[in-house]
This record gives sequence, structure tokens and C-alpha cells, in this order.
Amino acid sequence: MRREDVQAVSAPPTAGHLRAAELEVFVQQHSQRLLGALTLITGNRATAEDAMQEALLKAWHRRGQPIDQLIAWITVVATNQARSGWRRKQAEQRALDKVGGRATHNTAAASEPDDALLEALRALPERERQVAVMHYVLDQSVAQVAAALGVAEGTVKTQLFRARGHLAARLHVNEHDHQQGGAA
Repeated sequence: MRREDVQAVSAPPTAGHLRAAELEVFVQQHSQRLLGALTLITGNRATAEDAMQEALLKAWHRRGQPIDQLIAWITVVATNQARSGWRRKQAEQRALDKVGGRATHNTAAASEPDDALLEALRALPERERQVAVMHYVLDQSVAQVAAALGVAEGTVKTQLFRARGHLAARLHVNEHDHQQGGAA
């Protein structure tokens, strides 16, 4: 082993700072699961892949800087990236509509599976979908979701309650009926 290799392996971690090795481990152990979750959040696999790549690139550029909860951080950054892309596409579509043109690249959405759960998730308001996927798919606690999104835990609980109600209604599940005076 070379001297540089020994120093790199034995170098003490910088407390709370992201290192390249941690990012590599994240990609190996969590990227596929996160990609699936982002697909549920965005409603489109290609958009989710692009957003995740952008988030990973941003994390790579932050090596040596503090990132407390890497999964939550990448999820939020990727979701924000996807939201920006969606807004950009909406603006492009509005501009095309004004001049009488049509969008030429809507085939990715058409090739998505027509699964009832995926459709129900797509129908959720964006924040409910994001909170539900982070909590139920990524197994993040209410506290972790709240910290990642910068909101109170009570807000996350409310969003989860509403998401469950909307999903139950959309999927025709009667569990919501067992709750007295459910939320609208």
C-alpha cells in the first residue's frame, strides 16, 4: 500500500461533513430505493432519474461541507429539481399554446405504468405526495421528514393524515370511514 492510500484510509472524518466515500456508499446502498421514491413523487421515471442525478451532483460538490441527513437532503434537492423542471415545462407549454404549437416530447409520461397506486399518488397535492413517499416508502420518521422539509412535525402528521384520506378515497378503501369525522 502506498503512503497516500494509508493516509486517505486512516484520515479522521470531519464531524458532520460529507465525504466522497459516504456519497459512494449512499449511491450503492440507497440510490435505487430513492429513485423509486422519486418516481412516485414526480410521477415519471425519466424526470426522477434526472432530478436524482442533479441532486447527487450537488451533493458531490458539497463534499467537505455539513449535510446532516444525506437521504433526506438528496430527496428534497431532487424533488426541488424536479419541481423546477416541471415549472419550466409548464412555461414552455404555455408559450407554445400562445403561438399555436404543441409539445413534442410527452411520450415519457405515456409510457409510465397505469398502476392504481401510482395514479392515486399522482393525484395527491405535491406536498402530501412528498411527505407520504418520504415517510412510507423511504421509511423516514415524522421527525426526519419534518427536519428535511423545514416544517413542524405536526405539519407532517397533518399532511400524512390528509394523504391517507385522499389515497383511501381514490383507491376506494373503507379504512377512512372508521375514523370519526375525518379531515376534508
